[in-house]
Amino acid sequence: MFTDLNTRLIKVKDDIRKKAKYKDHLERLNANLYQGEMKKDKLEQQLIKKKEDVTRLENFSLTNIFFTIIGKKLEKLDNEQQELLAAKLKYTEALETIEDIEGEINQFHEKLLLVANAENEYEEILKEKERLIHDNHSFWSETLYALTDKEADIYASLTEYDEAISVGKQAVQSLKEALDSLTSAQNWSTFDMFGGGIISTSVKHNRFDAAKSHIHHAQSLLRQFQEELLDIDKHFHSNFETGELLTFADYFFDGIIADWIVHGKINDCFQQTEKAKSYVSKILQQIIGQKNDLETDLINIHAERIKIFESSK
Repeated sequence: MFTDLNTRLIKVKDDIRKKAKYKDHLERLNANLYQGEMKKDKLEQQLIKKKEDVTRLENFSLTNIFFTIIGKKLEKLDNEQQELLAAKLKYTEALETIEDIEGEINQFHEKLLLVANAENEYEEILKEKERLIHDNHSFWSETLYALTDKEADIYASLTEYDEAISVGKQAVQSLKEALDSLTSAQNWSTFDMFGGGIISTSVKHNRFDAAKSHIHHAQSLLRQFQEELLDIDKHFHSNFETGELLTFADYFFDGIIADWIVHGKINDCFQQTEKAKSYVSKILQQIIGQKNDLETDLINIHAERIKIFESSK
């Protein structure tokens, strides 16, 4: 009976956590979707003013930029032209982000249906608890139930930490892949300096397109990581500011135009990506440490519960 009620309590507490989490995520995702659409509309108007056909920009890439301006002297691109190229990249990024968010909203609505009855199930467990506590033949007590309830809360918190750590690690991995693509592009840039020609330049730009794809994926994961950190906010105390991670892609696209196309630099983009990876890694180390503290609390609760069992024999 103890094992059954304990297992049910842990599950229903986790379902209640999930229900609150999914509702919070949906609220923030809808806000993000609104902001994303506003951003997309603003960029669209900016491009229309420049007489750009936005319907042709969905698959706009860094390679497109290369073939658009090839034959021109890159140094002659003025600030207005640089801003236009950056706006094109940001516009395609905004479209992809909106698509990502809409997909996540649909997923969370589906997940919410699975835990819709969590509170009712918890009420049933509370009734069962009261019956067992007042049963003279049961070893249940208020103290034992309080420990079991606390144990279920810690299990739910540990799940939150595991989810945050998983997304954070994925974000770091995606940033690593972007760094690998940038390193490859930089190697081809060096080859260009020794007369690599049009083929090596084209390969370099393809590497940048790969980096752009990784950056988009990383940006999506950084946004999810921010969401997971908000979920563990009652436990997680950090001096790190994660807000700037949410605009990482914009800074990257601004930099990639100014530092690569105009000046032929890749170092700045690389350093910016490396900084983001290091930043997330530091936050990960902190929350892993806090998860370890929770696991220690769980061990102590188990030990206390065993004492109650032994004293009741």
